[in-house]
Amino acid sequence: TDLMQGVMLLATGLLILVLGIDHMGGFDAFWGHLPRSHRTAFPNFNEDPGFPTVGIFWQDALANSAMFYFLNQGIMMRFMAARSLAHSRRAATITVVGLMTVAAAVVGGGGWVARALVHGGYLPQSVDAGNAFYVATELVSRPGVFGLVLAALTAALMSTVDTLITAVAAIAVNDVYKPYFASDATEDQMLRVARFTSVAVTLVGVALVPVFMQFDSIYSAHGAFTAAVTPPLVVTLLMSVFWRRYTATAAIVTLLGGLGLVILSIVVPEMVAPFAQGVPAGQAGDGVLAGMKQYKFMRACFGLAVSSVIGVVVTLMTKPEPEEKQEGLVWGRVPEALEAMRAEEKGEPRTQAKPRRLDRDELGIEGLPLVSLSHEVAKALEVREGDRVFVTDTRWWLGGLNAGHALVGTIGDDDGVGMGPTLWDNVVTRRRTNEPVVVMRM
Repeated sequence: TDLMQGVMLLATGLLILVLGIDHMGGFDAFWGHLPRSHRTAFPNFNEDPGFPTVGIFWQDALANSAMFYFLNQGIMMRFMAARSLAHSRRAATITVVGLMTVAAAVVGGGGWVARALVHGGYLPQSVDAGNAFYVATELVSRPGVFGLVLAALTAALMSTVDTLITAVAAIAVNDVYKPYFASDATEDQMLRVARFTSVAVTLVGVALVPVFMQFDSIYSAHGAFTAAVTPPLVVTLLMSVFWRRYTATAAIVTLLGGLGLVILSIVVPEMVAPFAQGVPAGQAGDGVLAGMKQYKFMRACFGLAVSSVIGVVVTLMTKPEPEEKQEGLVWGRVPEALEAMRAEEKGEPRTQAKPRRLDRDELGIEGLPLVSLSHEVAKALEVREGDRVFVTDTRWWLGGLNAGHALVGTIGDDDGVGMGPTLWDNVVTRRRTNEPVVVMRM
């Protein structure tokens, strides 16, 4: 559903841009009516405290980009669902090189069209910027298409919400419930916890609506909250990955100290002023979040700076971590991680084999099922007992839905690949019991 919603959102966003250009009489007319300030990446810099592009750079381009692609469980789940490491790498590359370019046009297209229509006299000068997207879209997409656009926006909202709910449920089950409360929890028990968590986090989200209503827009509320929470997390992650000297103690102090100073800056907004780069303070207003509304975007710059200082100082004051604890976790130790996973630079060896159903499931380390391989299959994959393999249906268009990870249990004289009932049901469908499966070394 997320895939279809994403395609729908991108398609309708581009459609608005195309319809707007056509309504204006072609690209030359559209470009001619687009003011210079709307053609540049960083217009007006810090003239408007409600939307300073300097603040947007620190809050969205730096802090939130790192948060979104490195720390957002909803995004991580998509890459972790790929059928192999190679597919995950391709997905990351295509996202940065292709989809982000298209998405920029989709996000900015409605505003460009609205501004050009106002300048060209198709819309009155009195159009409010907050409603410009809807007004312009209704004008250029009548009849019929406007409903599709609203459906796409609703689908995008649903996609974001259901992803976040699923991500929180996954964290609650895998990182809290199972390791600390029930290490031997069954699938049914984990499913119940996931359902309870999903309902609870939804109710919390609804309860926070009055808090977010204190801001002028959803974007302002989003920016204010992420600028307050994201910087310590981002600094901790990047230092952990790219600086071998960084210690676990420094990571904890960076998180807690950085978050504490950011919260203090909400109570005392003047702390952000030296980092504001000329951006004037916004109107504080009343309420608990009054201080958050001042420098709501530039607080990200403050948070990144103070968290970085804390991380460096505490690291230099603490004992370095032993190198053996860093294997596979820190940049510069990647060769050891690749060797441990026995991965190859040009992709994983694979072969096709006839599936065999075993009488019972046997589990190895990490709870992975054990499979039995013939000598021929093991030789083709260059694997030995205990190595990790990936078994999947030969139909590539299923995207790895009929698949599973396993460990090589035994290598013997029986043909093909033997799988226990659970892995068999995941990989082999009723009508393909005699069809070969793909076995890949991971």
